[in-house]
Amino acid sequence: MVGSRNKLSNKRVEATLADFLVQHALIGQSLTIAYSGGLDSTVLLYALKRLASLLDLRLAALHVHHGLSQNADEWSGHCARICTQLGIDLSVINVIVKPKLGEGIEASARKVRLDAVLTQSAGWVCMAHHADDQAETVLHNLLRGSGFRGAGGIPAIRGRVLRPFLTLRKEILLEYATEHQLKWVEDESNEDCYFTRNYLRHEVVPLLKVRFPKAVEQLSVAARRFSDAQILLDDLALLDLKKDHFSFPVQTSVLRNLAEVRARNLMRSLLSGNNVQLPDERRLNEFVRQVRTASNDRHPSIQTPTYRLWVVSGELHFEKKA
Repeated sequence: MVGSRNKLSNKRVEATLADFLVQHALIGQSLTIAYSGGLDSTVLLYALKRLASLLDLRLAALHVHHGLSQNADEWSGHCARICTQLGIDLSVINVIVKPKLGEGIEASARKVRLDAVLTQSAGWVCMAHHADDQAETVLHNLLRGSGFRGAGGIPAIRGRVLRPFLTLRKEILLEYATEHQLKWVEDESNEDCYFTRNYLRHEVVPLLKVRFPKAVEQLSVAARRFSDAQILLDDLALLDLKKDHFSFPVQTSVLRNLAEVRARNLMRSLLSGNNVQLPDERRLNEFVRQVRTASNDRHPSIQTPTYRLWVVSGELHFEKKA
C-alpha cells in the first residue's frame, strides 16, 4: 500500500509540475531554481531535472547563503554536491540580513533572499512553496488584519517568480523524496515556535486538521477566491483612477468624487501597485479622510520608513525613500 501511494505521489508531483509549465507556455524556457537544500526545493530541483529533456528546459540553481545559522556553510556545500551530481549549474550568493525598523528577522530574511534570487538570475525563477505554506500564509495574514490581498496568500506567478507546487501538500513532496531517496538538509530554525509561521505550522494547523481534515486544501481554495476578488478590486480602482496603471501624482478631486469606500480601495491599490506595504488600516483611512476633506491650505501627509505620501496644489504625490 505504501509503495503504491509513493508511486502515485511520484506521478502527481511531476504531472503537476509539467501541467503548470505547459499551461503557462514555459516549454523551452530557462528556469532558475531557488535551492535552499531543504526538502521542498530538493524535490523541485530533482523533478525539474527529470522533466528537463521532455520539456526542453534549461536549468540552473541559486542558493542564498544568509549566514543566520551556524550550519549555513554546510548547507551551501550540500547544495553544491547535489547540483554537481545532477549536472545543474549552481550559484551561491552571500547576503547579510539586517531587519528594518519594525521588521522581524524572519520577514527580513525572506525579502533579502527573494531580492538576491531576482537580482542574480535571468529569466524565470522557480520556488517550491506548497499548499501547507499557502495555508500558513493565509492564516498569518488574516490574523494580522490583512484584506483580500493578504488573504490571497502566495501567488502562483508574480513577475518572474513561479510557484508550481501550491496545490500540493507537503506530505506529497515528502513521499516523492522518500521514493527517490533524495537527500536534503533541515533548517533548525524551522522548529522554533518563537517565529509566527513556525507556531502556525506546528501548533495551529495540526489542531485545525483534527476538526477539519481538509483545512490546508480549503484554505488554499479560499486563497484563490480572495485573490480573484482582489483582482476585481484593482480593476475597479483603475476605472476610478481613469488610468491603465497605478501611477502618481493623482488629483485629489478623484478621491473626493468617489464614495469613501471606493476612495479607500483606490488608495490601497495605488500603494500596492507601487510595491510598498500599506500603513495600518486606521492610519490609511484617516489619511484618505483628510485628503477628501482638507481645504486648499492643508497638506495631509504620511511618512513611513520606506516611502511618503503628501498633498500639494490639489495633487497627491508619492515618493520611495532611498
